[in-house]
Order: sequence, then C-alpha cells, then structure tokens
Amino acid sequence: MIVFKAKIEMQTMVPVILCGGSGTRFWPASTDEAPKQFLSIWQGLSLFQITAQRLAAAGSSAPLIICNRLHEAAVREQLAAIGIDGAVTLLEPERRDSAAAIAAAAAWVARSHGPGQVLGVFPSDQLIRDDAAFRQALAVATAAAAAGDLVTFGIRPDRPATEFGYIERGAPCADQAGAYHVASFHEKPKLETALAYLASGQFDWNSGMFVFAAGAFMAEAADYMPGIQAAADEAVAGAKPAAQPGTYLLEPAAFRRAEKTSIDYALFERSRKVVTVPLDCGWNDLGNWQAAHAELEKDGARNVMQGDVRVLACRDSIVLTDGLPVRVLGVDGIAVIVSANGVLVCKLDDAVRLKEVL
Repeated sequence: MIVFKAKIEMQTMVPVILCGGSGTRFWPASTDEAPKQFLSIWQGLSLFQITAQRLAAAGSSAPLIICNRLHEAAVREQLAAIGIDGAVTLLEPERRDSAAAIAAAAAWVARSHGPGQVLGVFPSDQLIRDDAAFRQALAVATAAAAAGDLVTFGIRPDRPATEFGYIERGAPCADQAGAYHVASFHEKPKLETALAYLASGQFDWNSGMFVFAAGAFMAEAADYMPGIQAAADEAVAGAKPAAQPGTYLLEPAAFRRAEKTSIDYALFERSRKVVTVPLDCGWNDLGNWQAAHAELEKDGARNVMQGDVRVLACRDSIVLTDGLPVRVLGVDGIAVIVSANGVLVCKLDDAVRLKEVL
C-alpha cells in the first residue's frame, strides 16, 4: 500500500516531466533503451537534465517523472548528477501515449496533494533559451490554473513551420492578463496554410506543455476521456513500490486498458475550459538532427562536430561519433552520425524523414 506525502502549499506547482519516446528521431545515437532526452550531447547535459534544472530554477517543488520502466536507472542517475532529489518516478509498464501518462500524473497529484493542487506537464526533450520569459509565462499559467482553467502554452512562431500543430488565439481572458481563450486547434498544416497562419499573427505553435489543477483536469477527463482516466486512476491506486525509493510501477493490467492516444485529441481540443498563454522564449522541440544542428555549437563554417571528427571543404553539417574516427570531405548540408548502434548519412534537410528508413 502506498502512503502519499502530505499536502504541499497550493502556490507551489508540481512539475511533471514526461520521459517517453522510442529513440527513433535521433537514431543511431538514441535507441529505445536510451531515447534522445537522455543523450548528453548538449554541452555535457541531457535534455532531461536541462528540463529538470529549468523547473527547479522556476521555484517548483520536486518533480514527478513519468517514464518507461526501461529508463528507471537513467532517470535516477541523471537527477543525482545534477543534485536534484526528492523526485517521485512513476514507471509505465508499456507505452500508452500522453493522455494516459498525464491522466496518471493528475490522479497521483490529486491523491498525494489534493485535487486543488496545480501541476505543470512538460516534455523532457525541449530546449528553451529564455528562462526569464518561460518563468513569466509560467506564473500567468499557474494563476489561470488555480482559477480552474486548463492551460496550454502557444509558442510564438518565427517561421511557417509545417511540423507543428497550431493554436488559434481568441479573445483575451477578462480575468487573467496574459491568457487567451482558444478559438481553435489545427493539425500540422501544408506550407501555404502555415504561411497564412504566420501572416495573420493569431496562430501559435502547440508546445505540448500544460498547467492545470489536478481536480479540474480530472473533471474534464471524466467528460471527454472517461475510460482513460478510469484506467489511470486504477493504475495509480494499484501502483507498487519499485526497487528504488520514490519509484512506483503503475498497475499493468489497469494501465493497459487506457486507450493509446494523445492528450490533445482526447481532451484539450474538446474541452471548453482550455486557455492559451503565448510564449516567446527561444523554444525548440528538437525533433530531428536538423533541429539539433540549429541549437548546438558550430564552427566558422557552421559545422557541428563531436568526437574524433575532421572535416574539410564542408559547411552547414553535423558530424558526431562516439568511437570510430570520421572524416568528411567536400560535401555540404549533411548529417553523419556514427554510433555502436549504427551509422546515419543523410542530407540535413531530409533528417525529418528518418523514420522512413528505420
């Protein structure tokens, strides 16, 4: 039987860090056993560690981690390496996508801290350059969530991206400065549509970050995804302590009954209580090697190189190796990734298509 912690102060947000992922987008450096959020290629830290540090700096409480049980050791070791303790880790017995994971997080927080407790849900694989802007938007979102809204963050676009969904901002919220009603959600658009979105100034990228009170979320979930929430509630109630302190395995049979779908489809695109907080913070969701090239440190020819790498007459490329020496001569705009798991060579512009060859 699980003994839940005492209630914490309502003003303190419980950060939930989602650590799912199949390891395909950054293959071969990432794998199913070590997806991209655990790779330490970002100036010596992993994206997971950077996310945990950002949330700790924002003044939130110890994090609640949702991850596959394959990644229990990585979570524990990487948090210890940056001095973050007190985290609770919920282990998913299998992948059921974001709706089930977030429903389990809400159920856990409601049981451990009360239904009025605000929690924030954050992917573990996003970069944010402007932490001050993030904290300011987080304060707005937390206030709106405490009042009963379900909050999503809309990233102000700087290009007509076709790889993200979009949120159309409606009227400003009368009772919460900085928040807006959601006019509509839109799937990943074609280029012409994305250009129109950018020109209108009313559309933001859907970030996949959310803030809400546990009880408010569960009330909406009861209306829009009752089967998923019921399965998550049962999985939390039946969770068993794992080998490491503070780590629990969600009850497998119950969790398996949750439909495998995203939280956007299941709830946020349907609920009338959703509001959006625009966020301009140098955000990058790092979905492929091209996005990594944009963020990592480059030389004068705009090449990213890590490991035993030499390039000549090469520009705008990313070349990484974890062992074998790699030499690149006379080609531009490519990705060359060498790992014990395999070798990738592609045009940098085609990195988004990596799943097609896996």
